[in-house]
Amino acid sequence: MPMAAIFSLFVVTGFRGVDFGYHWDEVEAQIKPVQQMVSTGLLFPRASGYPGFSKWLTLLPAVPVGLKAVIDNKSDPRLVQAAMLAKVDGPGFLLTARRLYIVFSAFAIVCVWAAALSLRRPWWEATVAAAGVGLSWEYAYHARWVATDCPLVVFSALTLFMLALYFRGQRPLWLYVAAVAAGFATGAKYQGVVLIVPVLLAGVLTMPSGRAGGHLTLRLVALCAVAFAAFLITTPETVIDPFANWEELLRISQYYETGHFGYTVSGAWQHLWLVLIYLSVSFFSPYKAVALALFASAVAGAVGYVRSDRRLGVVLVCFPIAFLLFFCGKYHTMIVRNYLLVAPFLALFAARGLYEIGTRLPRWWLRWSLAGLVAVAFLGGGAWWLIFAAQSVRHRNPEEEVRDALAYVGKHPRTRFELSPRVTSLAKLQQLPVPPNAQAAADADEVVFFPRAEGIDIFHWKTNDPWLTKAVFGPLEVNFNWYSTWQGPDRVVVMTKDKAELAAGVWFVK
Repeated sequence: MPMAAIFSLFVVTGFRGVDFGYHWDEVEAQIKPVQQMVSTGLLFPRASGYPGFSKWLTLLPAVPVGLKAVIDNKSDPRLVQAAMLAKVDGPGFLLTARRLYIVFSAFAIVCVWAAALSLRRPWWEATVAAAGVGLSWEYAYHARWVATDCPLVVFSALTLFMLALYFRGQRPLWLYVAAVAAGFATGAKYQGVVLIVPVLLAGVLTMPSGRAGGHLTLRLVALCAVAFAAFLITTPETVIDPFANWEELLRISQYYETGHFGYTVSGAWQHLWLVLIYLSVSFFSPYKAVALALFASAVAGAVGYVRSDRRLGVVLVCFPIAFLLFFCGKYHTMIVRNYLLVAPFLALFAARGLYEIGTRLPRWWLRWSLAGLVAVAFLGGGAWWLIFAAQSVRHRNPEEEVRDALAYVGKHPRTRFELSPRVTSLAKLQQLPVPPNAQAAADADEVVFFPRAEGIDIFHWKTNDPWLTKAVFGPLEVNFNWYSTWQGPDRVVVMTKDKAELAAGVWFVK
């Protein structure tokens, strides 16, 4: 029941905030390729920078329409094609596809929960592990995008689940199903190929000692073959149009190697440092103290798994480390959605870490205090934030945002604020009193403004800073600190004067 409640909350709040506006990748990278699939009648994805699974998933809402056309029109292929194309071209198709992605993404919650139970962990620990994914605002708002990242997380969680089943009973079947999941993960997004590492490592570490080296080689070759076959099912263009597909793969890889506007990093160490900051202070919770505590718990949980079962622990821990070293060492572009695939493993570790901490507390009342703190700060706080964020997307009001911003200014009387021309204009329009600490702009400490309307061109913003803003008022369809180049609706932000000048390039600062 607790897992079902988390699943339901994730889906309901996702649907509530589904109409968030524009996303830069959805139409070009997903909707148009699906339109091309239907209009050509081939129903196969063409070569692109992303593999094929997301195209099949995006096409899915048009399939019932096609089946109905088959029944109504006695299988006339042209009428079936026209009906499917009308569905894909329809004005509501994008929102329908987003809802489908939300529901599909929610199955990562189930897989993480099932993985914890398969490892014979307590039910409450499995619930906390599921909540590590399902109550994460970061995962929730990414799940609304018709994009490749959250389907990849689902297959990452499925690989974790299959590995847990394999280590539970040592049945080779589950190891090969884990290879299938890793293949589908690669078909969701190419970086998912790193998931084959824990699968192969599990195959090596659990090989009976009496078997010759030839048996081990055969097992590893078979696992790779199964994963590759699963990948080809999702991405047949690899075989149908191999040269164009390879060219597209090289194009996107080389682009990530050179950097991407404000998301560019100077090198591997800065890249890795920023990723660790994101995972430690942002992923688990919008409240930085809670997020940091859970990340520390994840580190403790990883150690706990290694200490209790060396083979299992090494297999589980190797994947996040291998992926981060590979990705951060190779690329100079840091966009946080690329690291979500490690979330199922971190959530499992965080739950185990809380268990390890709880068992070491000497008094029962300390253990119950820890349980209460987790329930209120993490479970309750995460659930409340998902609801609050979804409502903020559903009900946008710039005038209300200005009122809230001025209330924030009034609650910080020792800080001097500068109000932007647009904020000042909307305040006057509503006849709102301006707090006294916002009336002397020349010596301001912080700035209140609309970033889209009053900042520099979005592609010159500096981003990837969890402390970029002091406060944000407006729709919470994205974490603005990590996506300051977001092209959605404008909002009111509060920044320090230095960051307003350097990161946002506001022109009115005095």
